[in-house]
Amino acid sequence: MVVSVATCGVTAAVLPFGAAQLGATVSFLPAVLAAVTCFDIISVYLLAGDYRDTGDRRILVTAWAYVCSLVMMGGYALSFPGVVSPDPPLATAASVAPYLYIGWHVGFPVLLGLAWGPWPTRLSRSTAAPSRQRELWISTSVVAAASAAVVAACVRFVDSWPVLIDGLDLSGMLTVTGPVAFPLVVISLILTWRGLRGRTGPERWVAVAVLVCLCDLLLTYGTLYRFSLGWYAGRGLTVVSAAVLLVAMLAAFRQLKSAVEYNAAFDSLTGLANRRTVHASLTTAVSRARRAGTPLTVIALDLDHFKTVNDRHGHPAGDALLAAVGAALTAGVRDGDVPARVGGEEFVVLLPDTDEPSALLVAERLRTAVSRLDVPGVPQSVTTSLGVAHLDPWDLDASCLLRRADEALYAAKDLGRNRVVTAAPPVASLPV
Repeated sequence: MVVSVATCGVTAAVLPFGAAQLGATVSFLPAVLAAVTCFDIISVYLLAGDYRDTGDRRILVTAWAYVCSLVMMGGYALSFPGVVSPDPPLATAASVAPYLYIGWHVGFPVLLGLAWGPWPTRLSRSTAAPSRQRELWISTSVVAAASAAVVAACVRFVDSWPVLIDGLDLSGMLTVTGPVAFPLVVISLILTWRGLRGRTGPERWVAVAVLVCLCDLLLTYGTLYRFSLGWYAGRGLTVVSAAVLLVAMLAAFRQLKSAVEYNAAFDSLTGLANRRTVHASLTTAVSRARRAGTPLTVIALDLDHFKTVNDRHGHPAGDALLAAVGAALTAGVRDGDVPARVGGEEFVVLLPDTDEPSALLVAERLRTAVSRLDVPGVPQSVTTSLGVAHLDPWDLDASCLLRRADEALYAAKDLGRNRVVTAAPPVASLPV
């Protein structure tokens, strides 16, 4: 929404002064076309990969739009004086570049409209995985060839077509191409806007790309002079149109990466660290404690009769209970302590810089907090058994410390549950 409003605002602000001449800047258009080329190539690559993963043909047609943009833009660059050479190879007439510009700025949004319009579901069915690679290569090759044919036709037959430019005057573009080009882009904008309503993925930015194309054409048709303020502003919007979906895709990939990293490190139900994270944290904590000579204690805890909760009240109630226990553990420890869920109803709490007597107090506080939980859907009281193990010089590694905490936990179960038991020291530290 912000980009759309900003684009419309810039267009409205520039239009009254758009005819003001700024003069030719040799490096401007090559820089614009180079930027758009990079954006289009990266977009095609990402869209092709997305299509191979999903088989969504709308993604494929979107890739076609960027392939078309690349080819038409290449023709435009080879026909506009000063981009590749003072006498470009495709500039057989003064109107070649304007025709290719219109083809570029109409073909791109029209293909996006075809991709994301509100078509019947049967027209957007996914492609089967074995056929995706072949369909991708064949279809994009056809689109590239068709775009190249349009470029060739403009070069070959432009002498028999109406002249679009006279010196710096582009008024012929408005009278000849405006009645066709402008409505096509408007229709494409309506189609994409209607087809993308309610979507939350990066594809929703396609409608913004079409809107920017429309504003680009509006500036061109409204100012009618090459190298004017409106002409430069329109070429600037060309960069925005090419970049907006790419930026949205990269932002979506960044969010996906963050979500994957979070899910790899944390338990989605309770928000606590998971088994992998707590083992890594425990290994680091053991090394630090031994290096600094500071205490380290581990609490292992398990909910008593948790299976009964699931059987009597259902798994949603069990999940609610686990989430409540996770919140109780987080609230019952200090910053720097690490509560974690390591199994179904099994939890671990790492207590750095904590000796055994202090850890026993923490364990008792956690046991009491769990017993006082009032979880909707779980009318019965819930208790927990806890085992406490303090790092001993004879603990070989983090796994040995955690194993002793687990053994103390099982001892608490054997003694009747709902209690805290201290782990026995490692065998090697017992007097001989």
